Amino acid sequence: MITKSLQICLAALLLSAVAAGAASTPVGPARMQGSVKDSKGQPVAGAEVHIKAKDRSDLEKIVRTNSNGEFDANKLPVADYEVVLFVNGQIKASLTHQSVFRDKPTKVDFKLTGQYAAKTQKKRTHMVYVPSSTGSNLGGRWVEVDDQTGIGAAAEGDHVIHLSGEAVRNMQNGGGHTGGN
Repeated sequence: MITKSLQICLAALLLSAVAAGAASTPVGPARMQGSVKDSKGQPVAGAEVHIKAKDRSDLEKIVRTNSNGEFDANKLPVADYEVVLFVNGQIKASLTHQSVFRDKPTKVDFKLTGQYAAKTQKKRTHMVYVPSSTGSNLGGRWVEVDDQTGIGAAAEGDHVIHLSGEAVRNMQNGGGHTGGN
């Protein structure tokens, strides 16, 4: 008798664990679909669309666009979502409160502006004031410096000498110019 009761309890426990596991993966009737196109109207294949529920359910889906630039995410619970578009690993668009419908697919289309697939980053520069070589504050000039390489281009066609770290230390210690790069 005790063995039979123990078996029934164990079976009930197993069934409740399976039911709890199924409930932890939210599944719903909603569907989100759309397309990603570049500024020329051409489809963007391989873009990632990250869909994350805002209802604290920790539901997050990642879908990729197909060769036609289309994506489809189904079995979503009816809730608000944050939708983030990644192209070549960079965020290109974000929707913070996208609602989905129970009875029809929610359409989310992205049309990118500008050049979306540039593999190289935009060259960033800034200007640095270089005082005159006499040590006075008069007669200095502004030099444009590339942030990525650290190479400067002097304004007004002045000659720029690139020095190694050793040459700069030598100059700071009172020595002369020992060599450039």
